[in-house]
Order: sequence, then C-alpha cells, then structure tokens
Amino acid sequence: MNITPAPTLAPQAAASVACPRLSVLIPTFNYDCTLLVRALDRQAKDLAVGVEILVGDDASTHDEVAKACRSLEDGAAIRCLRPAHNLGRAAIRNLLGREARGEWVLFLDSDGLPPDPHFLARYAESMDGNADVVCGGIVHPHQQPSTAVSLRYRYERHAERSHTAARRNAAPYAAFRSFNFMIRRSIFLAAPFDETLRDYGYEDVLFGHRLAEAGARLTHIDNPLLNCDIEDNATFLRKTEEALRTLAAHAPLLGPHVRLSLHLMRLRRLGLGPAVDWCFGKAECTLRRHLLGRRPAVWLFNCYKLGYLNHVWPCGSTTRR
Repeated sequence: MNITPAPTLAPQAAASVACPRLSVLIPTFNYDCTLLVRALDRQAKDLAVGVEILVGDDASTHDEVAKACRSLEDGAAIRCLRPAHNLGRAAIRNLLGREARGEWVLFLDSDGLPPDPHFLARYAESMDGNADVVCGGIVHPHQQPSTAVSLRYRYERHAERSHTAARRNAAPYAAFRSFNFMIRRSIFLAAPFDETLRDYGYEDVLFGHRLAEAGARLTHIDNPLLNCDIEDNATFLRKTEEALRTLAAHAPLLGPHVRLSLHLMRLRRLGLGPAVDWCFGKAECTLRRHLLGRRPAVWLFNCYKLGYLNHVWPCGSTTRR
C-alpha cells in the first residue's frame, strides 16, 4: 500500500473543539465503531485544528451497538446522535452534516480503520488546498481473511489496481465513493445525499454526479481507509443483486452514470438483449454456485452482474451518454 508521507506537525495539545474546523461524521447501523472512534480521537489530539467526532447511530436494533455508541460520548469532542427511527443511508448522513459544526466534514464508514497514525493529519493539510471535496480511497487487508469472504475480497482487491489516486483523478466524479471523503460543509449542505434512494446501492454514483453539476472542485489523494468488515459471499451476492435492482428501478436517474448500464444499453441497441437473457437463464445457477465457492473469478462475477441487470432492467429503457 502506497501512502503519501504525513506532513510534519509539531507536537501540541489539540485545539479547542468549541469551534472545530473539522467534523468527523460516522454513520453506523448495527456495527460497533468503537475502535475507529478511539483511533481518530487519538489522532485528533495531535492536530492544530479543532476536531469533533459525531457518530450517527441510525436506530441500531442490536442493543450492544447502541450501548457502545452511547458510551463513546465525551462532551463536545465526541457526540452520538440517534434518531427515533431508522432513517436510511442517505438521511443519516444528511442529518450528521446538518448537526456538524466544522467548516469541513469528513465522512467515514463505521467499518473502517485508519491504517496509520497520520490519517487525519493528511486531511487537515488538504483543507488549505483549492479543492472543495477530497477523497482518500479504500484499501483491504493484504491477506484474505477466510474463504467465506473470497468473492468480495477478490473483487475489491482487483479493483484496487485501478483505484490509485492518479487513476481516480483521471475521472474524479465517476470515481467518487462515500466510504472515506471530506467536503466543505457549505458545499454538502447545498448538495446533500438524495434521500429518495432508500434501497441499497449506487448512492455514491448519484452523489458524485451531483457534485459535478454543482461545480464542486473534487480531488483524490492517497489517504485510504482500511475496510475491516468484508461480507461473506452469500451476503455480498445478495447485496449486489439488491444494488442492481436499485439501478434498474432508477434507470433514468442512475443509468447514464453507471458503466455497467451503459454496456448493457450498447448490447441492447445491437439487438443482443434477448441473447444475453437466454445465456444468463442457462448459466445463472452454475454461476451462482461458482461465485459462492472458495475461488470465484472476478470476470465471471462481472458477467453475472451484466446478466442480472439485463434481467431486471425495464424493457425498452435506453440510456445514452
């Protein structure tokens, strides 16, 4: 993993959080983010800028998670927000953005961990640049945790090869991911997450497009967050199918901005949609068995996604650049 060296910072006590410049926002649901919050809190104490941490517990149903979130509260430095009912991925992020007090807000998924002690320092340095949005990236463990998570692990590790900061900056808005990004609070409040997307999948794509429409200056840096919660094969395949159904259900909104749907539309314009559907019908069960196995191939997973999307995509729907 290649990480940009941290800036040199003189040891000093953390600045007051009465008027923080940076708000770290962590939405969570049924996931204990104690390790992440504690690691960030330690780093925040070494920064010259004021930092607050807000955890958004989206009405977790696991009592131990809700209790852990409440135990993290530490006056103004660490706060925990818990709505009366589950809001969903977009709405809980928007709530945290409204409640934040910093000039900048840093959104982190709750199942991540900073891979080194200088994670926040790199973001603090970026606040004085010209960008409105700074994306740090995502990495995964060097070793596969178990064969039970082989599908997600192989897929993500394969994607990392083309997700370097340089490659992401070649198409900055298309490469946006909400797992680990910092944005000026004023920009976020003007262009928040779309709360009409209640189901899982592709909210990142739409948000990246909205940032482009708003003229927000977006840059990618080499400051990844480590993904520590890799789903088992069956869960990841189910979530992938759910995301593809979300894509199909919002075809006019999402389709023009998703590479997979653009590929599918090209095939349909060539009259190959029925052939793709026939092949998928014949191979679906075999592909599923393979993808749920110990050594799934990434290219077969991509074939499965194309076939599944073609199966659920509205007939006659077209998408053009």
